[in-house]
Amino acid sequence: MAKIDQYNLKRSEQIPLLGTEEKTANLQLTLSTASASGVLTGTVTSGGQPLPGATLKVFDTNNVPFAHTITGPLGQYTISEVATGSYRVTAAKAGYLTPDVVSVSILANRPTTLNIVLLPDPDASLNTLFGKVNQSAPLEPIEGAVVNIYSVVEDVRTLISTTTTNSSGQYLAPYLANGDYVVVANKEGYFQTESAIQTLTNAEITPLDLFLISNPATNTGTISGLITSQATLLPIANATVALYQIVGTIETIIQITKTNSGGRYLFGDVAEGQYVVKSFAQINAI
Repeated sequence: MAKIDQYNLKRSEQIPLLGTEEKTANLQLTLSTASASGVLTGTVTSGGQPLPGATLKVFDTNNVPFAHTITGPLGQYTISEVATGSYRVTAAKAGYLTPDVVSVSILANRPTTLNIVLLPDPDASLNTLFGKVNQSAPLEPIEGAVVNIYSVVEDVRTLISTTTTNSSGQYLAPYLANGDYVVVANKEGYFQTESAIQTLTNAEITPLDLFLISNPATNTGTISGLITSQATLLPIANATVALYQIVGTIETIIQITKTNSGGRYLFGDVAEGQYVVKSFAQINAI
């Protein structure tokens, strides 16, 4: 049966002893918290073999991390002074799948053994591409860019995966087999761009950033709205609406339209710039 400390180890003061003197060293031991807690121990294996260097992590029942340790050369681990109660335990190591958590109860003043088995990750030998898609000038990340990864075999391209960039312009393309790849990025309002051929082997994790140049021919917006009567708040049909572009202090009309029966107008294909909208309505004189 395993033993656990009931009292903590305490050291006396240094004792000088000369010849046949009689010395006394009385010690007052303090209760060990270990005696009111338990020990979690066990072995992490894979395929029946011990797995050194695995991370063993313990959570409480609310999934709050409690403690962790690393398995030794024989795959063994020990976490001491674990307060009595219920816990959840799992383990992880690169190249292996993380198993579901295992529930375990820790009792005071005794060890609890929990062995965990990890399965190899079948995708561990595959490669990964990651990076950012940026606007070339000014240098800013582009959110929502489409990133397509093509495998290249004898100049023939095959689409392998498609992803989109996050708010920081980042993309991630995992699980790529050994081979040659080209990455193509595009977004409405920009010229499409593509990378040089990337050769991936041996579970590489390769960074690759791409840059998009704004396309003024397609990088346009819209301006729309409702024209209503201030007196009645009802929409005004057939009101004239003019779109002015402002350059410095000069206003120039670039589009004119009329409202529909619901008082709505829409200007499309509006280039980047400063604008103002003006509207009025006329009736036929008697």
